[in-house]
Amino acid sequence: MVVVYNIYIFDRHCECIFYSEWNRINSPLAAAAAATEGIHGNKELRGNQVLTTDNLDSPRSSFDQQAPLVWPTTATSTAHRIAPESPRNVAMEEEAKLVYGVVFSTRNIINKLSSKDSPQGGNPGGFMSLATNTYRLHYYETPTGVKFVLNTDIATTSMQPVLEMIYRNIYVEYVVKNPLFRIDPLKTTPIENDFFRAVLNNYIREISSPLSAV
Repeated sequence: MVVVYNIYIFDRHCECIFYSEWNRINSPLAAAAAATEGIHGNKELRGNQVLTTDNLDSPRSSFDQQAPLVWPTTATSTAHRIAPESPRNVAMEEEAKLVYGVVFSTRNIINKLSSKDSPQGGNPGGFMSLATNTYRLHYYETPTGVKFVLNTDIATTSMQPVLEMIYRNIYVEYVVKNPLFRIDPLKTTPIENDFFRAVLNNYIREISSPLSAV
């Protein structure tokens, strides 16, 4: 079975509009949740499980909860700040920028080496994945410029069918076709559709195995 660590979705403005994790320890997202919980109380209900500061403060896997942590939300987005006091997760912002920089640079190098570089951008060189000694990064780019980055264990090979499934049957159905979600070509809007989150979470859990964590 596949071990899925996390997923990033970037819009055409290079901004991360959705992030979630399923099997990751020492996450900046979990650390921020623990810090917030320490300020606002010692209990939180997520899914069907009550979380306390005891289990939030310790390194944990997102497989431990019914509903995994997600980011950004409208309140934490740098593009849409509801109030000046809305919390920001700077560590996650920096991580998202770093991930995008890696895939953007790798994609462009592959395009140039394959002599398929295009002034319109895109992925004509066919960049699909890269691997380290601890994880494999999978990349999928849509014709509209939305980019999906999925990290899995090193043993997993191609995840292109999975990413295409997420795009066509989950993202399009629950985000693009959602009349309450307006895609502004001039602004970045985080995905806060609960149906999208739930269906994506269920699908990832169906194909995943919590055998290891990063």
